[in-house]
Amino acid sequence: MTDRKRFQYKNCSAEMGTLTNAQKAQRALSQAAIPSSVTKSETSRSHRGCVWSVNFSCNQTENVKTVLASAGINVRSWGGSDDIF
Repeated sequence: MTDRKRFQYKNCSAEMGTLTNAQKAQRALSQAAIPSSVTKSETSRSHRGCVWSVNFSCNQTENVKTVLASAGINVRSWGGSDDIF
């Protein structure tokens, strides 16, 4: 048997300003066959108020950036387990 945790991908995120934008981003990613989820983040280090994030596998980062740019969706900041963006 294999250890599933060893092969899991690290999670990255795209922080949005509103829930509506995060849902639009998730819909665009879904149409591009990229699995994602929407979560409410704690108050961000550099932003005030609510911050919503779209979470996805880090190995999809370039694809996510392309899809969101094509859909005209602005991202406040990018985050990940390694924070290399």
